Amino acid sequence: MKKSSGIKFALALMLSASTLISASSLSAMSAVGNVNVTKGTPTVDGKLDDAAWKDAAVIKVDSSTAKPWAGEIPADFTSTVKFLWDDTALYACGTIKDSTFKASDEGGYSGDAFQISIDAGQVFYGTDASRAIFYSFGCSSGKNSIQRQESSNNAVVFDGEGVTIKTAKTSDGWSFELAMPWDMLKEDVKLKANKTIAPAEGFKLNAMFCYLDRNTEGTLVTAFGTTLSDENTAYDWGPNDHGVTLTLAAAPAVAEPTVPNAPQTSDAALTAVLAAVASAAAIIVVKKKF
Repeated sequence: MKKSSGIKFALALMLSASTLISASSLSAMSAVGNVNVTKGTPTVDGKLDDAAWKDAAVIKVDSSTAKPWAGEIPADFTSTVKFLWDDTALYACGTIKDSTFKASDEGGYSGDAFQISIDAGQVFYGTDASRAIFYSFGCSSGKNSIQRQESSNNAVVFDGEGVTIKTAKTSDGWSFELAMPWDMLKEDVKLKANKTIAPAEGFKLNAMFCYLDRNTEGTLVTAFGTTLSDENTAYDWGPNDHGVTLTLAAAPAVAEPTVPNAPQTSDAALTAVLAAVASAAAIIVVKKKF
């Protein structure tokens, strides 16, 4: 009888552990959510060492914040993406750790690439639109990359004609730095949604960051992105499932410099000395009267 009870207890533990593991796997991915993007103007040169980036908004893209629609997210993959903005453009930069790096052909994104879907002003959210507007970028060994806009006219914008992107191979993947002009984003929203947006402090953009991972032969092995949908729901690229909301915020406050006490000038020091001598003399005179 005791042996039977022990077996039942062990089975109960196993079922409990199974439930915990199942729950853990279901909650492995969560949306990035709301991120405040401070105002700043970096130099887009691909070096990522501009001081402006130190105050930038940061999102992490890996298995904890993204889910795949093809293949599985590699365990060693991670990307850190930063955002800034000013009156001219929305800026992004990122470092991508990818052990199977594949460069894209010049002017395309046939190798490893990332895509950013942008719903500027949240004009597509809550509608039946199947897409917001996608921009796709490859890491090219040449000087140019292509940016494809899925606006109503399927326009293609090349580096040097509005968008600026600089990419570089790193020891464990690649990096990018990017400027997307508001004029272009405004035009795309107008073309696709027939709405006018006015980026300023408090302005919101919903975004989806996707990654296309190819092996060294150029075969797509996995594709994934940030999203609101859970692990058991088919991936949806629509504007209602973007997993990131960027809110434009003010530039970080500049701390007032601490001003040290000014040193005494020679005139001030001399005045102090004379005052001390006069005080001493007065004391001597008083003592003599007594």
